[in-house]
Amino acid sequence: MYKTILLPFYHCVPTAVEIDAAQLIARRYSSYIEGFFVPHLIRTVVGVGIVAHSAQSIDADKQTEQLASEARQCFFNLLDERGIPVGTIDDTETRVRGHWEESNQVSDTIIGKNVRLFNLAIVRRNLDDKGSFWQRASEAVLFEGGRPLLLVSDTILETLGKNIVLAWNGSIEAARSLTASAPLLEEAERVVVLTVEGATVQGPSGAEVTDHLRARGIAAFEQTIDRENNTIGRAILDFAISADADMLVKGAFTHSRLRQLIFGGATREIMQHSTLPVLMCH
Repeated sequence: MYKTILLPFYHCVPTAVEIDAAQLIARRYSSYIEGFFVPHLIRTVVGVGIVAHSAQSIDADKQTEQLASEARQCFFNLLDERGIPVGTIDDTETRVRGHWEESNQVSDTIIGKNVRLFNLAIVRRNLDDKGSFWQRASEAVLFEGGRPLLLVSDTILETLGKNIVLAWNGSIEAARSLTASAPLLEEAERVVVLTVEGATVQGPSGAEVTDHLRARGIAAFEQTIDRENNTIGRAILDFAISADADMLVKGAFTHSRLRQLIFGGATREIMQHSTLPVLMCH
């Protein structure tokens, strides 16, 4: 179960999207939700190991402090609007509860370290973010944290996990995502195990995965598609939309992150373009 949920806010302010996604999960499992603000500061370097506290850097510090304050207040306002009480992780008598933490470390790596304690992390894809902070936070969760990531778009969610498409390619990453999504799969009304022809590695087939899910009482169905002239990522997204899915489960970065950065790949494309929530593991 997802009893602890981390919402990392890397140099950004919370919105209703990620809070609502967290709420949909937290109310099922009586979860603890933690908002975690990580700053991004720009320093002026004047020599090896020397950082100038110039007027520009001091101004950047003030802007970051202001952003942190705004993010904190926004987080608590969003919780209050949804009737989610403030509570600490050890306050187990309170069912759904939220808490706020701020890092004094200026690095996305602190997200990866902190998320290792949590069952799940949720990040909102913000395409207006010129610094790609959402992407850096996502990759910190996956690579440095080794934890499941639920990536959500700007679409407010009404349901989550009722109709799931599981993109299966036989990889270790897909297997980890299968395990990480188990609580949602077991409660889903329908799970489609989707295989794109010619886009698999050596491993269990989609049909075998479907049989194992059915053995656990999950309403699973196997589907293999031809991507035709589409990319693998586009073929997966198009199928998920046509199937009226409200969630996609996928292994993240079966190919290396560097290779996908240079040449593109299904994970990168889905992260950039999916309007559905995507649960991923690396």
